[in-house]
Amino acid sequence: MWNKLKIQLSQTDLILKLLDPKHMKECKPVNKPCNGSLLQEIDSTKEPIKITEYHQIIGSLNYLAQHTRPAIMFTVSQLCRFSTTPNTKQWVALKHLLRYLKGTGNVYLEYTKSTLIHPISELTGWADADYGNSRDNRKSISGNLVLFFNNPISWLSKKQSVVAQSTTEAEYISMNTCAKQLRWLTFVLKDLGQNLTKPTLFDDNPGAVIISKQASLNANTKHIEICFQYLRDCVTKKLLNIVQVSSNQMIANILTKPLNTLKVIQALQKLHLVLNGETKRCHYINECKHGTRVNRVVST
Repeated sequence: MWNKLKIQLSQTDLILKLLDPKHMKECKPVNKPCNGSLLQEIDSTKEPIKITEYHQIIGSLNYLAQHTRPAIMFTVSQLCRFSTTPNTKQWVALKHLLRYLKGTGNVYLEYTKSTLIHPISELTGWADADYGNSRDNRKSISGNLVLFFNNPISWLSKKQSVVAQSTTEAEYISMNTCAKQLRWLTFVLKDLGQNLTKPTLFDDNPGAVIISKQASLNANTKHIEICFQYLRDCVTKKLLNIVQVSSNQMIANILTKPLNTLKVIQALQKLHLVLNGETKRCHYINECKHGTRVNRVVST
């Protein structure tokens, strides 16, 4: 649905198609997409799983997450890690995600006309990381979100390629990835005729912000690979701004870790994931302030 003020995108038909084959249309909805313990546990029973069916569902969920449902991107990314050898724990986690989609099937990704007269930047990036997320090799998770006039246009949840030595380093690597995406989107938008100011990159780790602004490496950062120094080069050339925010203000945290119910609801608001209709949206936000369960909110 679209008009002069907003565009609403949804993939409700795909969600219904995912629920139907497993007779989950009547399943009980849950209020968050991920149960973190299920994604990390190893199943000692070695009970066989229908791998082909697992792959089919994961493929559809990945398509959904990449296009209209950024809030499930982290969960889908984690489930993809087990594609070669899924076990019963991951199968339960997969069904948990489907139950979440059952309760939020009529949530739309909404793009609205900007009302900001002098925004800090038309294009903003948000970088977060979960340090040592992977229990098998202790690699961290990067979560990146890019907003254009406060509307999400790009998001990422991905395991880092190296083992970070600290939380600060993990955040710095995530910031570097986001900086590259910001530069690419800057080129794309300028080709489309957009007159942009300097992009702004937000992060909640003070150490990572300091490193990004340093002109040279020191004893604590000299081991960081050259490929992750692109961020510092962008800052030196004044191609983007770096701003530190508090952890409570970090929008990209839903892309790096499982969140509790209240934080999931708050993240939906920040990601412009709302109900269809302005009246319902206002009611949705009021309900969120009181920590109402997601499945209750979307069923009103």
